[in-house]
Amino acid sequence: MKKNNHFSIDIIKLNHCLNAAKFTVNHLSKEKKKLAEKINKKRNFFATSSEINYLSKKLNISLYDIKLREKLPEYIIHSKKKIQSTKRAIRRDGIHFYNYYSLPSPSGFKSPVILDILCPADKLPKLNNGHLEQAITINLGKGDIYGRWGEKINKNNFKKIKSNNGKNSWIIGDTYVEPTFLPHTYSLAGKVKSQILSYTAKSQLQKFVDNSNLWPLSSYTNFLGSIDKYGQKLSFINIYLDNRGISASYLSKKIKVKLDHLNKFLSNKNREKVNNIKILKKVCSYLNIDYEIFLKKDFKEDAVGKTYLGYKESIKSIRQYKSYKVASMASSLRYPDLHGLFIKVSKEKKVFDLFDYASTHYLVTSGSMLLNINNSQLKIKEGDAIWMAPYCLHGFSGKGSLVKITNGECIDYLDIFEISKIYKPEATLRRVYQDLNNWGHEN
Repeated sequence: MKKNNHFSIDIIKLNHCLNAAKFTVNHLSKEKKKLAEKINKKRNFFATSSEINYLSKKLNISLYDIKLREKLPEYIIHSKKKIQSTKRAIRRDGIHFYNYYSLPSPSGFKSPVILDILCPADKLPKLNNGHLEQAITINLGKGDIYGRWGEKINKNNFKKIKSNNGKNSWIIGDTYVEPTFLPHTYSLAGKVKSQILSYTAKSQLQKFVDNSNLWPLSSYTNFLGSIDKYGQKLSFINIYLDNRGISASYLSKKIKVKLDHLNKFLSNKNREKVNNIKILKKVCSYLNIDYEIFLKKDFKEDAVGKTYLGYKESIKSIRQYKSYKVASMASSLRYPDLHGLFIKVSKEKKVFDLFDYASTHYLVTSGSMLLNINNSQLKIKEGDAIWMAPYCLHGFSGKGSLVKITNGECIDYLDIFEISKIYKPEATLRRVYQDLNNWGHEN
């Protein structure tokens, strides 16, 4: 937030930066008395460009590290009309290819998009270049469409994505999850108009991408060389050993593994024969790192990396869950936060029986219902969409259906992994929220 060349500062973020840099407010007051007075009030405040530059130099931070972001609402609802007002046309390959429409999200969050598929069935749709973010895609109907994921046409990269116009129509169509940088595109499969819902997740590589693009070229070249030489996971075990000044011969004695066996393990020779869990556990135990990071994982995906679930398979997963009938969408072990659910609402009773660990999006696909939240009942109908904050108790009443999708924003599986390792978790998690304590200094 900016006002008359002043920037809104988050006092909690700034307090963390002061603690980390071991600077007290008294240190700052000697040179910036007015700034110190603002900080001492322990409230968010506006800072001048001069004050921002001063803090940046003293604390070795950027404005991004301390700027104030808007607090999240409990929910956002957009009507079908409001969603349609976001319409923008996309041209590709010389034709009107898509129309895009945005669903609600708070500022800075990923927004799902609805696409009108306009490329005709008799034209091979031109591929895009793919994107860093993985995505989940749902055929919203009414017609079937073609999906394309590669230059050559085969069963893995050219496939009909079907719409369900039969029984259990609340399960509206096929779904699939696509990986990072997979080129993709869509066209109609006939004369019937159709749409898809596409939702990208913030890539877990994003932090690495942002940081690594600042590296010297020599650093990244050497990094790629280590990956090629040792293999994706093994290279990190080797670099951990190098960083800690541990040679293979020294490690061999400490973990009581024969040197030739250890060298084969660390050099990727006969990798399948020596990649046993015992050596891996011993190495990681000595290094004090989690061996599960390096375990080989089997991913259920096709040759281009996507996981696919046809609507008939979703129908087989129908089950009762609390007040609703639900059915599964496609999901992937690679992206555990990116998933969805078909939901059928049929009970009139006012209920509060849903909440999720991450923020969630809903799109109403049929009927008219009530969103129950706090002391309110809000009317929603086909075409409306909702963004819901994490751990926000709510429920649905009436007759209709929704699709629910989430991508791990607000809290993701890596956050959960870190939380699971916290020392004294209850005390730490209580302290985390709105913490303004310093580290115990007096001046």
